[in-house]
Amino acid sequence: MADTEKIIDVLIAIDAESVINKYGTNTDPDNPQQIAASENFIYMIVRSDEAVSGNGGAELTIAAQTLDVIRWRETSLTLNGTYSTILYEFDSTNNDGLITPPQPIIVEVNTPLPVASDPLQPSTQTINDYFWNCTVTRPGSVTYHFKFMIVDRDNNVQGYYWWDPFIQITD
Repeated sequence: MADTEKIIDVLIAIDAESVINKYGTNTDPDNPQQIAASENFIYMIVRSDEAVSGNGGAELTIAAQTLDVIRWRETSLTLNGTYSTILYEFDSTNNDGLITPPQPIIVEVNTPLPVASDPLQPSTQTINDYFWNCTVTRPGSVTYHFKFMIVDRDNNVQGYYWWDPFIQITD
């Protein structure tokens, strides 16, 4: 890892349709259904040099150093066409101040859109987006749970779920 702090982007792709088919709907956000890592319905991806193990799977262990910033973003495999996924709560079982409390950050961004008549000259649209953000404060190991909801294209909640990846913090 580099000598200076960096941003570690974690992309989470959730197979929302398979989660709903396997675990059913669940309308209680305080009692989400756990998603077993062995089901292969959640895919967490970081740069290869930021992964200790599990890159591309539900049990990703990322490597971070003090002062690094971790940002989590999620999407459904349908890229929010049929189903959307929204992270709504972060819990850790052994944080002990190793990271600042992750919070969602809402940002306004310009995203490119293809132009059918001129595919080499994309247009842009301004949208509100978000990610969860924290700063690493000292070395250690964090097991955490992200709770997420799945909504359909009409914004109807289909269910609440969770799973538990890891953060390994070095000096």
